[in-house]
This record gives sequence, structure tokens and C-alpha cells, in this order.
Amino acid sequence: MMPSIVRRCAFVLTTLVALCAQAAQPPQSSARLNSEFIYSANQISHDLSVFRLDPVTGTLQAVPGSPFKTGDYPVSVTVTKDGRFVYVTNQGSRSVSGFRVNPDDGSLTPLPDSPYIVGDYPDAIAVTPDGRFALVTFEDNNLLRSFRIRPDGSLQATGFQADTGEHPISVTVSHDGRQVFVANFNEASIDAYLFDPHSGEIQPAGRAKTDDNPIYIALSPDDRFAYVSNYGSTTVSAFRVDATSARLSELPGSPYLAGGKPYSVTVDPRGRFVYVANWITHDVTAFRIDPDSGRLSEIEGSPYAVEWFPYAVVVDATDHFVYVANNGSSTITAFAMNPENGALTELEGSPFVTGLGPYSLTINALASH
Repeated sequence: MMPSIVRRCAFVLTTLVALCAQAAQPPQSSARLNSEFIYSANQISHDLSVFRLDPVTGTLQAVPGSPFKTGDYPVSVTVTKDGRFVYVTNQGSRSVSGFRVNPDDGSLTPLPDSPYIVGDYPDAIAVTPDGRFALVTFEDNNLLRSFRIRPDGSLQATGFQADTGEHPISVTVSHDGRQVFVANFNEASIDAYLFDPHSGEIQPAGRAKTDDNPIYIALSPDDRFAYVSNYGSTTVSAFRVDATSARLSELPGSPYLAGGKPYSVTVDPRGRFVYVANWITHDVTAFRIDPDSGRLSEIEGSPYAVEWFPYAVVVDATDHFVYVANNGSSTITAFAMNPENGALTELEGSPFVTGLGPYSLTINALASH
């Protein structure tokens, strides 16, 4: 972990199998995927790289105007569920940069009055599923604050905040928008909160212990399970989440061994696999999730090598591809995901060049109806 300001033909076959499996799935809603974009917050070059995902090959192509200027030392990026707005925390500027997305070419335009001054050393940012609120952690003040997202995308402080443990890093919002979880790096714990989707009020709901230095938290799509990367312990903690109280109960067998200094963790959109980016061993550990118990078992062939010092890992909305931000080499490693067993195969053309020091990734899946 780096200090504040300074820190922070097999391929073709695999892809075709993934596409066939996706086609066999029943439709999830009346919306269909129009296009996908991936955002990389680049800590050292103080900007945001934006790429369009090729839906067949998974390769990345920079959109017009990329990279887009942010504030100093951007360390977290998120997008509203409708894909219209993107937000980036700027740790060196005490601010959040906001952008409007052009749905035609993926280019970005700064929102009115952006960047927004939010407080000292903002770290992670997350938005609620309804797109009405953003939540930001402040690592040196041990605080979590909520901000209202106005119709034009601009941010307004609600006045609501909650204490966290020591040195909060990531913040994660449940898929129903009513529960919030924060990882406390210096306190080896996760704080749970109940969130009021009308006012933005944050109410403490308990604390659970983890291994040393938890950083990121990923929830299963049904919000039943939470997975935490423990940077100081080479492990992933797994919890069952109470749907009413947000209370976390550690699963039997947890924590699970990952690689060296696991930094980021993600769950695929169908809740079958967990992927962990390991900072010091420069690789990704892959696990299968037991659908009933939430327990993890490592996938055969794991871990998968990436480039230097991976900080973030995400899965695309179609559940075909996995992307890893390599902070030390300023690249994104891209993989095709086997839909049957979660195994990874690096894509042709990977890795893809980003700005300097990619620190955080997020996916924007724009849908047409």
C-alpha cells in the first residue's frame, strides 16, 4: 500500500464458447447491451483513460479524446447504472471529477461545476443503483459521506456522514441500494451500514473482523455474500450478509489463500466466480463460488500472470472478459473467461496501454431498449 498522494486458435475457441453460452441464457430484461466502455483512473498521469470494448474479441480501443483530465492523483472511478455519469475521486485535489458520457462514441464532457470539492483525501467512491447518491470514503478523517446526484449529474453534499474504522479504503453499495460496506485498512475490519435511499442518511449496522489490511469488498449479485481482499495477509475473507440488518457472518473455511498482497477483488455478474488481483506476485487468483454456501475453491490453472503491480480487476457486463489494471507497467491485461469453469486465457493484443499508474477500473454497460 502506498502513502496518501504518492500511493495509491485457443483464444478464438474460448471466445466462441463464451458467446454461445451467453446466447443460450434467457434474457434478463427488456434492455439489450448497446456498447461497453472501460474506465481507468490513472494515478500518476492525473487522467482517465476510456476504452470501448469489442463485444466479440474483448480487445480495447481508446475513445475520441481519451485520456480525459481529472484532478491530482485520481484513485477511484465509478459510473451510474444508467451509464450517463462517471465520477473520479482526486486524492491530491480534495475533489471529485464528474463527467457526462456521450453514448454514441463514449467520449466524456465535464459536468457543471466539476470538479467538486468534497474534503481531505477522498479515497473510494460508489454510486447507489438508482443513481441518486454517491458515497465517498475519507481515509485520513475516518469518515464516510453521502452526496446527492442532481438530475444534471452534479454533486451536492447531503450533510450525512458516518464514522468508520481507521483508514477506510473502499466503499461498496449493495445491489438493492440499502446496505453499504467499508473496508478499514488499519483496523482489519469491515463496517456495515444501513442506507436511506430517500435522504442519503447512513446508519452504522455493525463491524466484522478480517485478516490484516482489508482493501476492497465485492458482493455477489444477490447480495448474499461479501468477499474482501486482505492486502496484509495474502487472503480473501468471505461473509454471509444478512438481508435485513447488513450483519456480516464469516463463512466456514474463510479466509481463503490468494496470492501475495491481494489488492482488488471482484465477483462476475452471474455470481459464479471471484477474481483477485495480487499486487506483489503480479497475478490473478481465480475461485469458484459454491452457490449454496458461498465458499470458495480455487480454479484449476489459477493464478494467471499479469504485468507489474496489479491494482484492480473487473469483469465485463456480458460475463465474457476479465480486465486487470497494472499500476507498475501502465497497462491493462485482458482475458477471455471460460463460461463453464471460470478459467482465463489472455486475449490477443493484450496488454493495452493506459495512462501512467492505472489504479482503479470500472465498466460502463450502456443499454438500448
